[in-house]
Amino acid sequence: MTREEAERLPLERQFDLLGGRYVRMQEMLADAQRVVSADEWIWVSEGFSPIDGDGQRWSMRGATSKNSYYLNMSRTIKLPGASGAVEDAELMAEYFEAQGWSTTLRQVDARRYRVEAMTDEGFWFEYQVRPHGQYSLGLYSKVFWGDTYALTFAIVDRIPEERFGIEESLPGEYIPFPKWSDPVVPKVD
Repeated sequence: MTREEAERLPLERQFDLLGGRYVRMQEMLADAQRVVSADEWIWVSEGFSPIDGDGQRWSMRGATSKNSYYLNMSRTIKLPGASGAVEDAELMAEYFEAQGWSTTLRQVDARRYRVEAMTDEGFWFEYQVRPHGQYSLGLYSKVFWGDTYALTFAIVDRIPEERFGIEESLPGEYIPFPKWSDPVVPKVD
């Protein structure tokens, strides 16, 4: 979608498009998490709030902090007995490759590995294996055209405050994306 086409969309349509991307990314993240562990993962980034697309890896010409955004979500887990073995990184690399995605496994330093994959839908995974057993999985979208600030407020204002307290969850559990018809929820300071 071109910038001009996106700018002509009403905010409700931009909201719905972002919501669809968010749900798809949460599904993909959960599938990858389950490859490592079906136990609880610690939340690093929820993923529902758009981040300005200015200067990001896949920014388009003319992208600013106000007219473009990307999404990211990440989780981390401390696995009992894990020591950052290359086999742990290879497990995720094999999963990504089985999906048909362009995948790279790199040794970052003497005892740390990173697996990166670009999906067919234009999402980018990063999985890090560390020697202390703390492994992290992140998923990033490409940059999309859209009103970053208006979308942020439209989303956050429709999510009840108690849903923001999630610190860890099983794969597949996440903050449901609101509907446009959901009421605006006052926040307590």
